[in-house]
Amino acid sequence: MSVALGIDLGTTNSVAAIATPTGVEFILGPRGERVHPSVVAFPSSGGVVVGADAKRYKLTEPHHVIHSAKRFIGQNIRAPLVQLALTGVRYRVEEGPNQQPIVVVRDRRMTMPEISSNVLLHLKRCAERQLGTPIKDAVVTVPANFTDGQRQATKEAGRLAGLEVMRLINEPTAAALAYGFGRDRQQVICVFDFGGGTFDVSLLRLNGEVFEVLASEGDFFLGGDDLDRALGEVLASECNRMLRIDPRPNAALMMKLMMGAEAIKCHLSDNDAAEGEIDGLEIPGNPAARLPFQITRKQFEALISGYVNRTLEVTRQVLASAGLDARSVSEVLCVGGSTRIPLVRQRIAELFKKPPNTSINPDEVVSQGAAIQAGSLVGNLAAGSGMGARDAVATKGHSMLGGGGNTVLPQHQAKRPILMDVNPATLAIHTAGGFTERLLDKNAPIPIERTRVFTTSRDNQTRVEIDCCRGENRRYAENEPLGTLVLEELPPKPRGELKIEVMFRVDADGILHVRASDQTSGARQEAHLQVLGAPSIEDPHR
Repeated sequence: MSVALGIDLGTTNSVAAIATPTGVEFILGPRGERVHPSVVAFPSSGGVVVGADAKRYKLTEPHHVIHSAKRFIGQNIRAPLVQLALTGVRYRVEEGPNQQPIVVVRDRRMTMPEISSNVLLHLKRCAERQLGTPIKDAVVTVPANFTDGQRQATKEAGRLAGLEVMRLINEPTAAALAYGFGRDRQQVICVFDFGGGTFDVSLLRLNGEVFEVLASEGDFFLGGDDLDRALGEVLASECNRMLRIDPRPNAALMMKLMMGAEAIKCHLSDNDAAEGEIDGLEIPGNPAARLPFQITRKQFEALISGYVNRTLEVTRQVLASAGLDARSVSEVLCVGGSTRIPLVRQRIAELFKKPPNTSINPDEVVSQGAAIQAGSLVGNLAAGSGMGARDAVATKGHSMLGGGGNTVLPQHQAKRPILMDVNPATLAIHTAGGFTERLLDKNAPIPIERTRVFTTSRDNQTRVEIDCCRGENRRYAENEPLGTLVLEELPPKPRGELKIEVMFRVDADGILHVRASDQTSGARQEAHLQVLGAPSIEDPHR
């Protein structure tokens, strides 16, 4: 039987799963863990360490531990939000080819896809050890609002890890698939995905095994990392006040406080207050200093209310885009670790006038959906599998991972789920006067394509450059630059006589493709769009 992994490549943690004929099973780490930290360390002793073991080096070698790489993969390093996010990491990042971020650690220079490929390779090896068979195929999830560059870079990370990425699917769509597959649901649902580094919200119509995305919206610089940083700043101020030292310039000290902030955040999801001390703070003259803290849930909620309000603003936007009222949504699914925060669930309930559905595991449901999609592509699904249970796991006697059993497996193959997703953002080109012309609209069903005819502006012109952007504003400067479309090796002709037909197509993975031809002769013309931040063809790291 062919095997394909479903992988949720997360900012903070990653999870891999596989669909068997009787359910979804998770890929376990060396200690039996189902959730794998998306952390890569390059310790002084040499080699590369990934996952839970890598996380331990955060305190001793913070400059050589790479975390939150998903926030920077496929990004344009010059973008203001990227520059702001870089202030929250302790490792060194420089500008590389095509304005992509390059991590500099010890004597190595690595792209973000290379960093992420280490996490994917770790999951691949865990799966191969668990299954006892080589793995080459996978479905990988991405935030719904990921750009073309980020999607290209994610596929590149898979390639570097030795995986054939059969499909990229959006995280909210994957969560909906885990929730609805095999249950013949007829309803409109909202997937509220508030993870470690990104926020996504999608509205979907479920009709049996058809999962139709009505609209998606998101913010890939809004997540649990921001909440940790806000709380970490409070702890840093307290450290400065009580211990008379500003920890911010000290990477190891600040990392200790940030890890404390994350633990306090998690504690406050289940308790009204957190009280204790952060010990082992190495400061001059006191190598074993302690920082006492006492933080109530109300104080924490006041601290993060701006971030939570932002998620609700985005949710209202997506409801407006779909032309729906909040009351018409049957279920709101909580996805991502940050949805465990009581304030988040309270605000969701206030908006939708009903409590959110918390029956699914917010950390694992995305990988479950990816595994179902992977299983459908290789024919591993059977009807009535109960894939979306909170702690879904195949019956041991049926398990292909545990050596099998004598129980007869279901013989009736399930219907293959049909995923109908949407274009994550409007694609436009620069026109005269600093305005834009829309080519592909946001939230249009994908695959989608549109043809536009370009011509030359001067005699014997053999090259045309068109600036492209991503965004909804009519003014080009107010949108996010995507890259430059280059038409070259054009036959020299009088101005305006040559007409080049360019086809823009967004495929099912949400990746943009460009093809050009001479409108008169039909001859193919050279055309390429190098997306800023995406892996470059000329990049020596590829």
